[in-house]
Amino acid sequence: MFAKSLTSLSILAVALSLPYQALGHAIITPAIGITGTPVRADAVRVSSTVPCGNGVDVASAIPGSAAAQAAGNAFNVTITNFNGGVDGSTEIVSTLVDPSGTGASFTGGSATITTNGVEAPATTGSVPIAGTLPDGTVCTGGNDGASCLVSFATAGGFGNCVLISQADSA
Repeated sequence: MFAKSLTSLSILAVALSLPYQALGHAIITPAIGITGTPVRADAVRVSSTVPCGNGVDVASAIPGSAAAQAAGNAFNVTITNFNGGVDGSTEIVSTLVDPSGTGASFTGGSATITTNGVEAPATTGSVPIAGTLPDGTVCTGGNDGASCLVSFATAGGFGNCVLISQADSA
């Protein structure tokens, strides 16, 4: 009887913990398709097959989206995590660059992250991220015809796409 109760209790504990496995979210802003202050529900998981995130329609998300202004190829964005630990990681572990700014062709290499977050932050909050587009990158898309689309992925598996504008940068 005790063993059966212990097994049932173990199963219940695992079942109750499952919903909390997806609560660690992080979002990089200005994120395409997000207006105003991002919330936990705006954070999505990214992968090589969905570099801007599950359920993100890039073509309809770009119009009206703000871009981060580049100075030459250098840019600054902000990452916000909604819980501490690795699942809410603010560390960027990979980037993909689409010079066309459409999300159709992430063939522009990877951005170099020069100021990064941490793998497992102790608390929630926002931190700055700095990076540079690859040398020779010419951005030709976005709302201004001078933006690249950059996909960011965190150590926790979350991420999203951000427009980086080279308009009027020198």
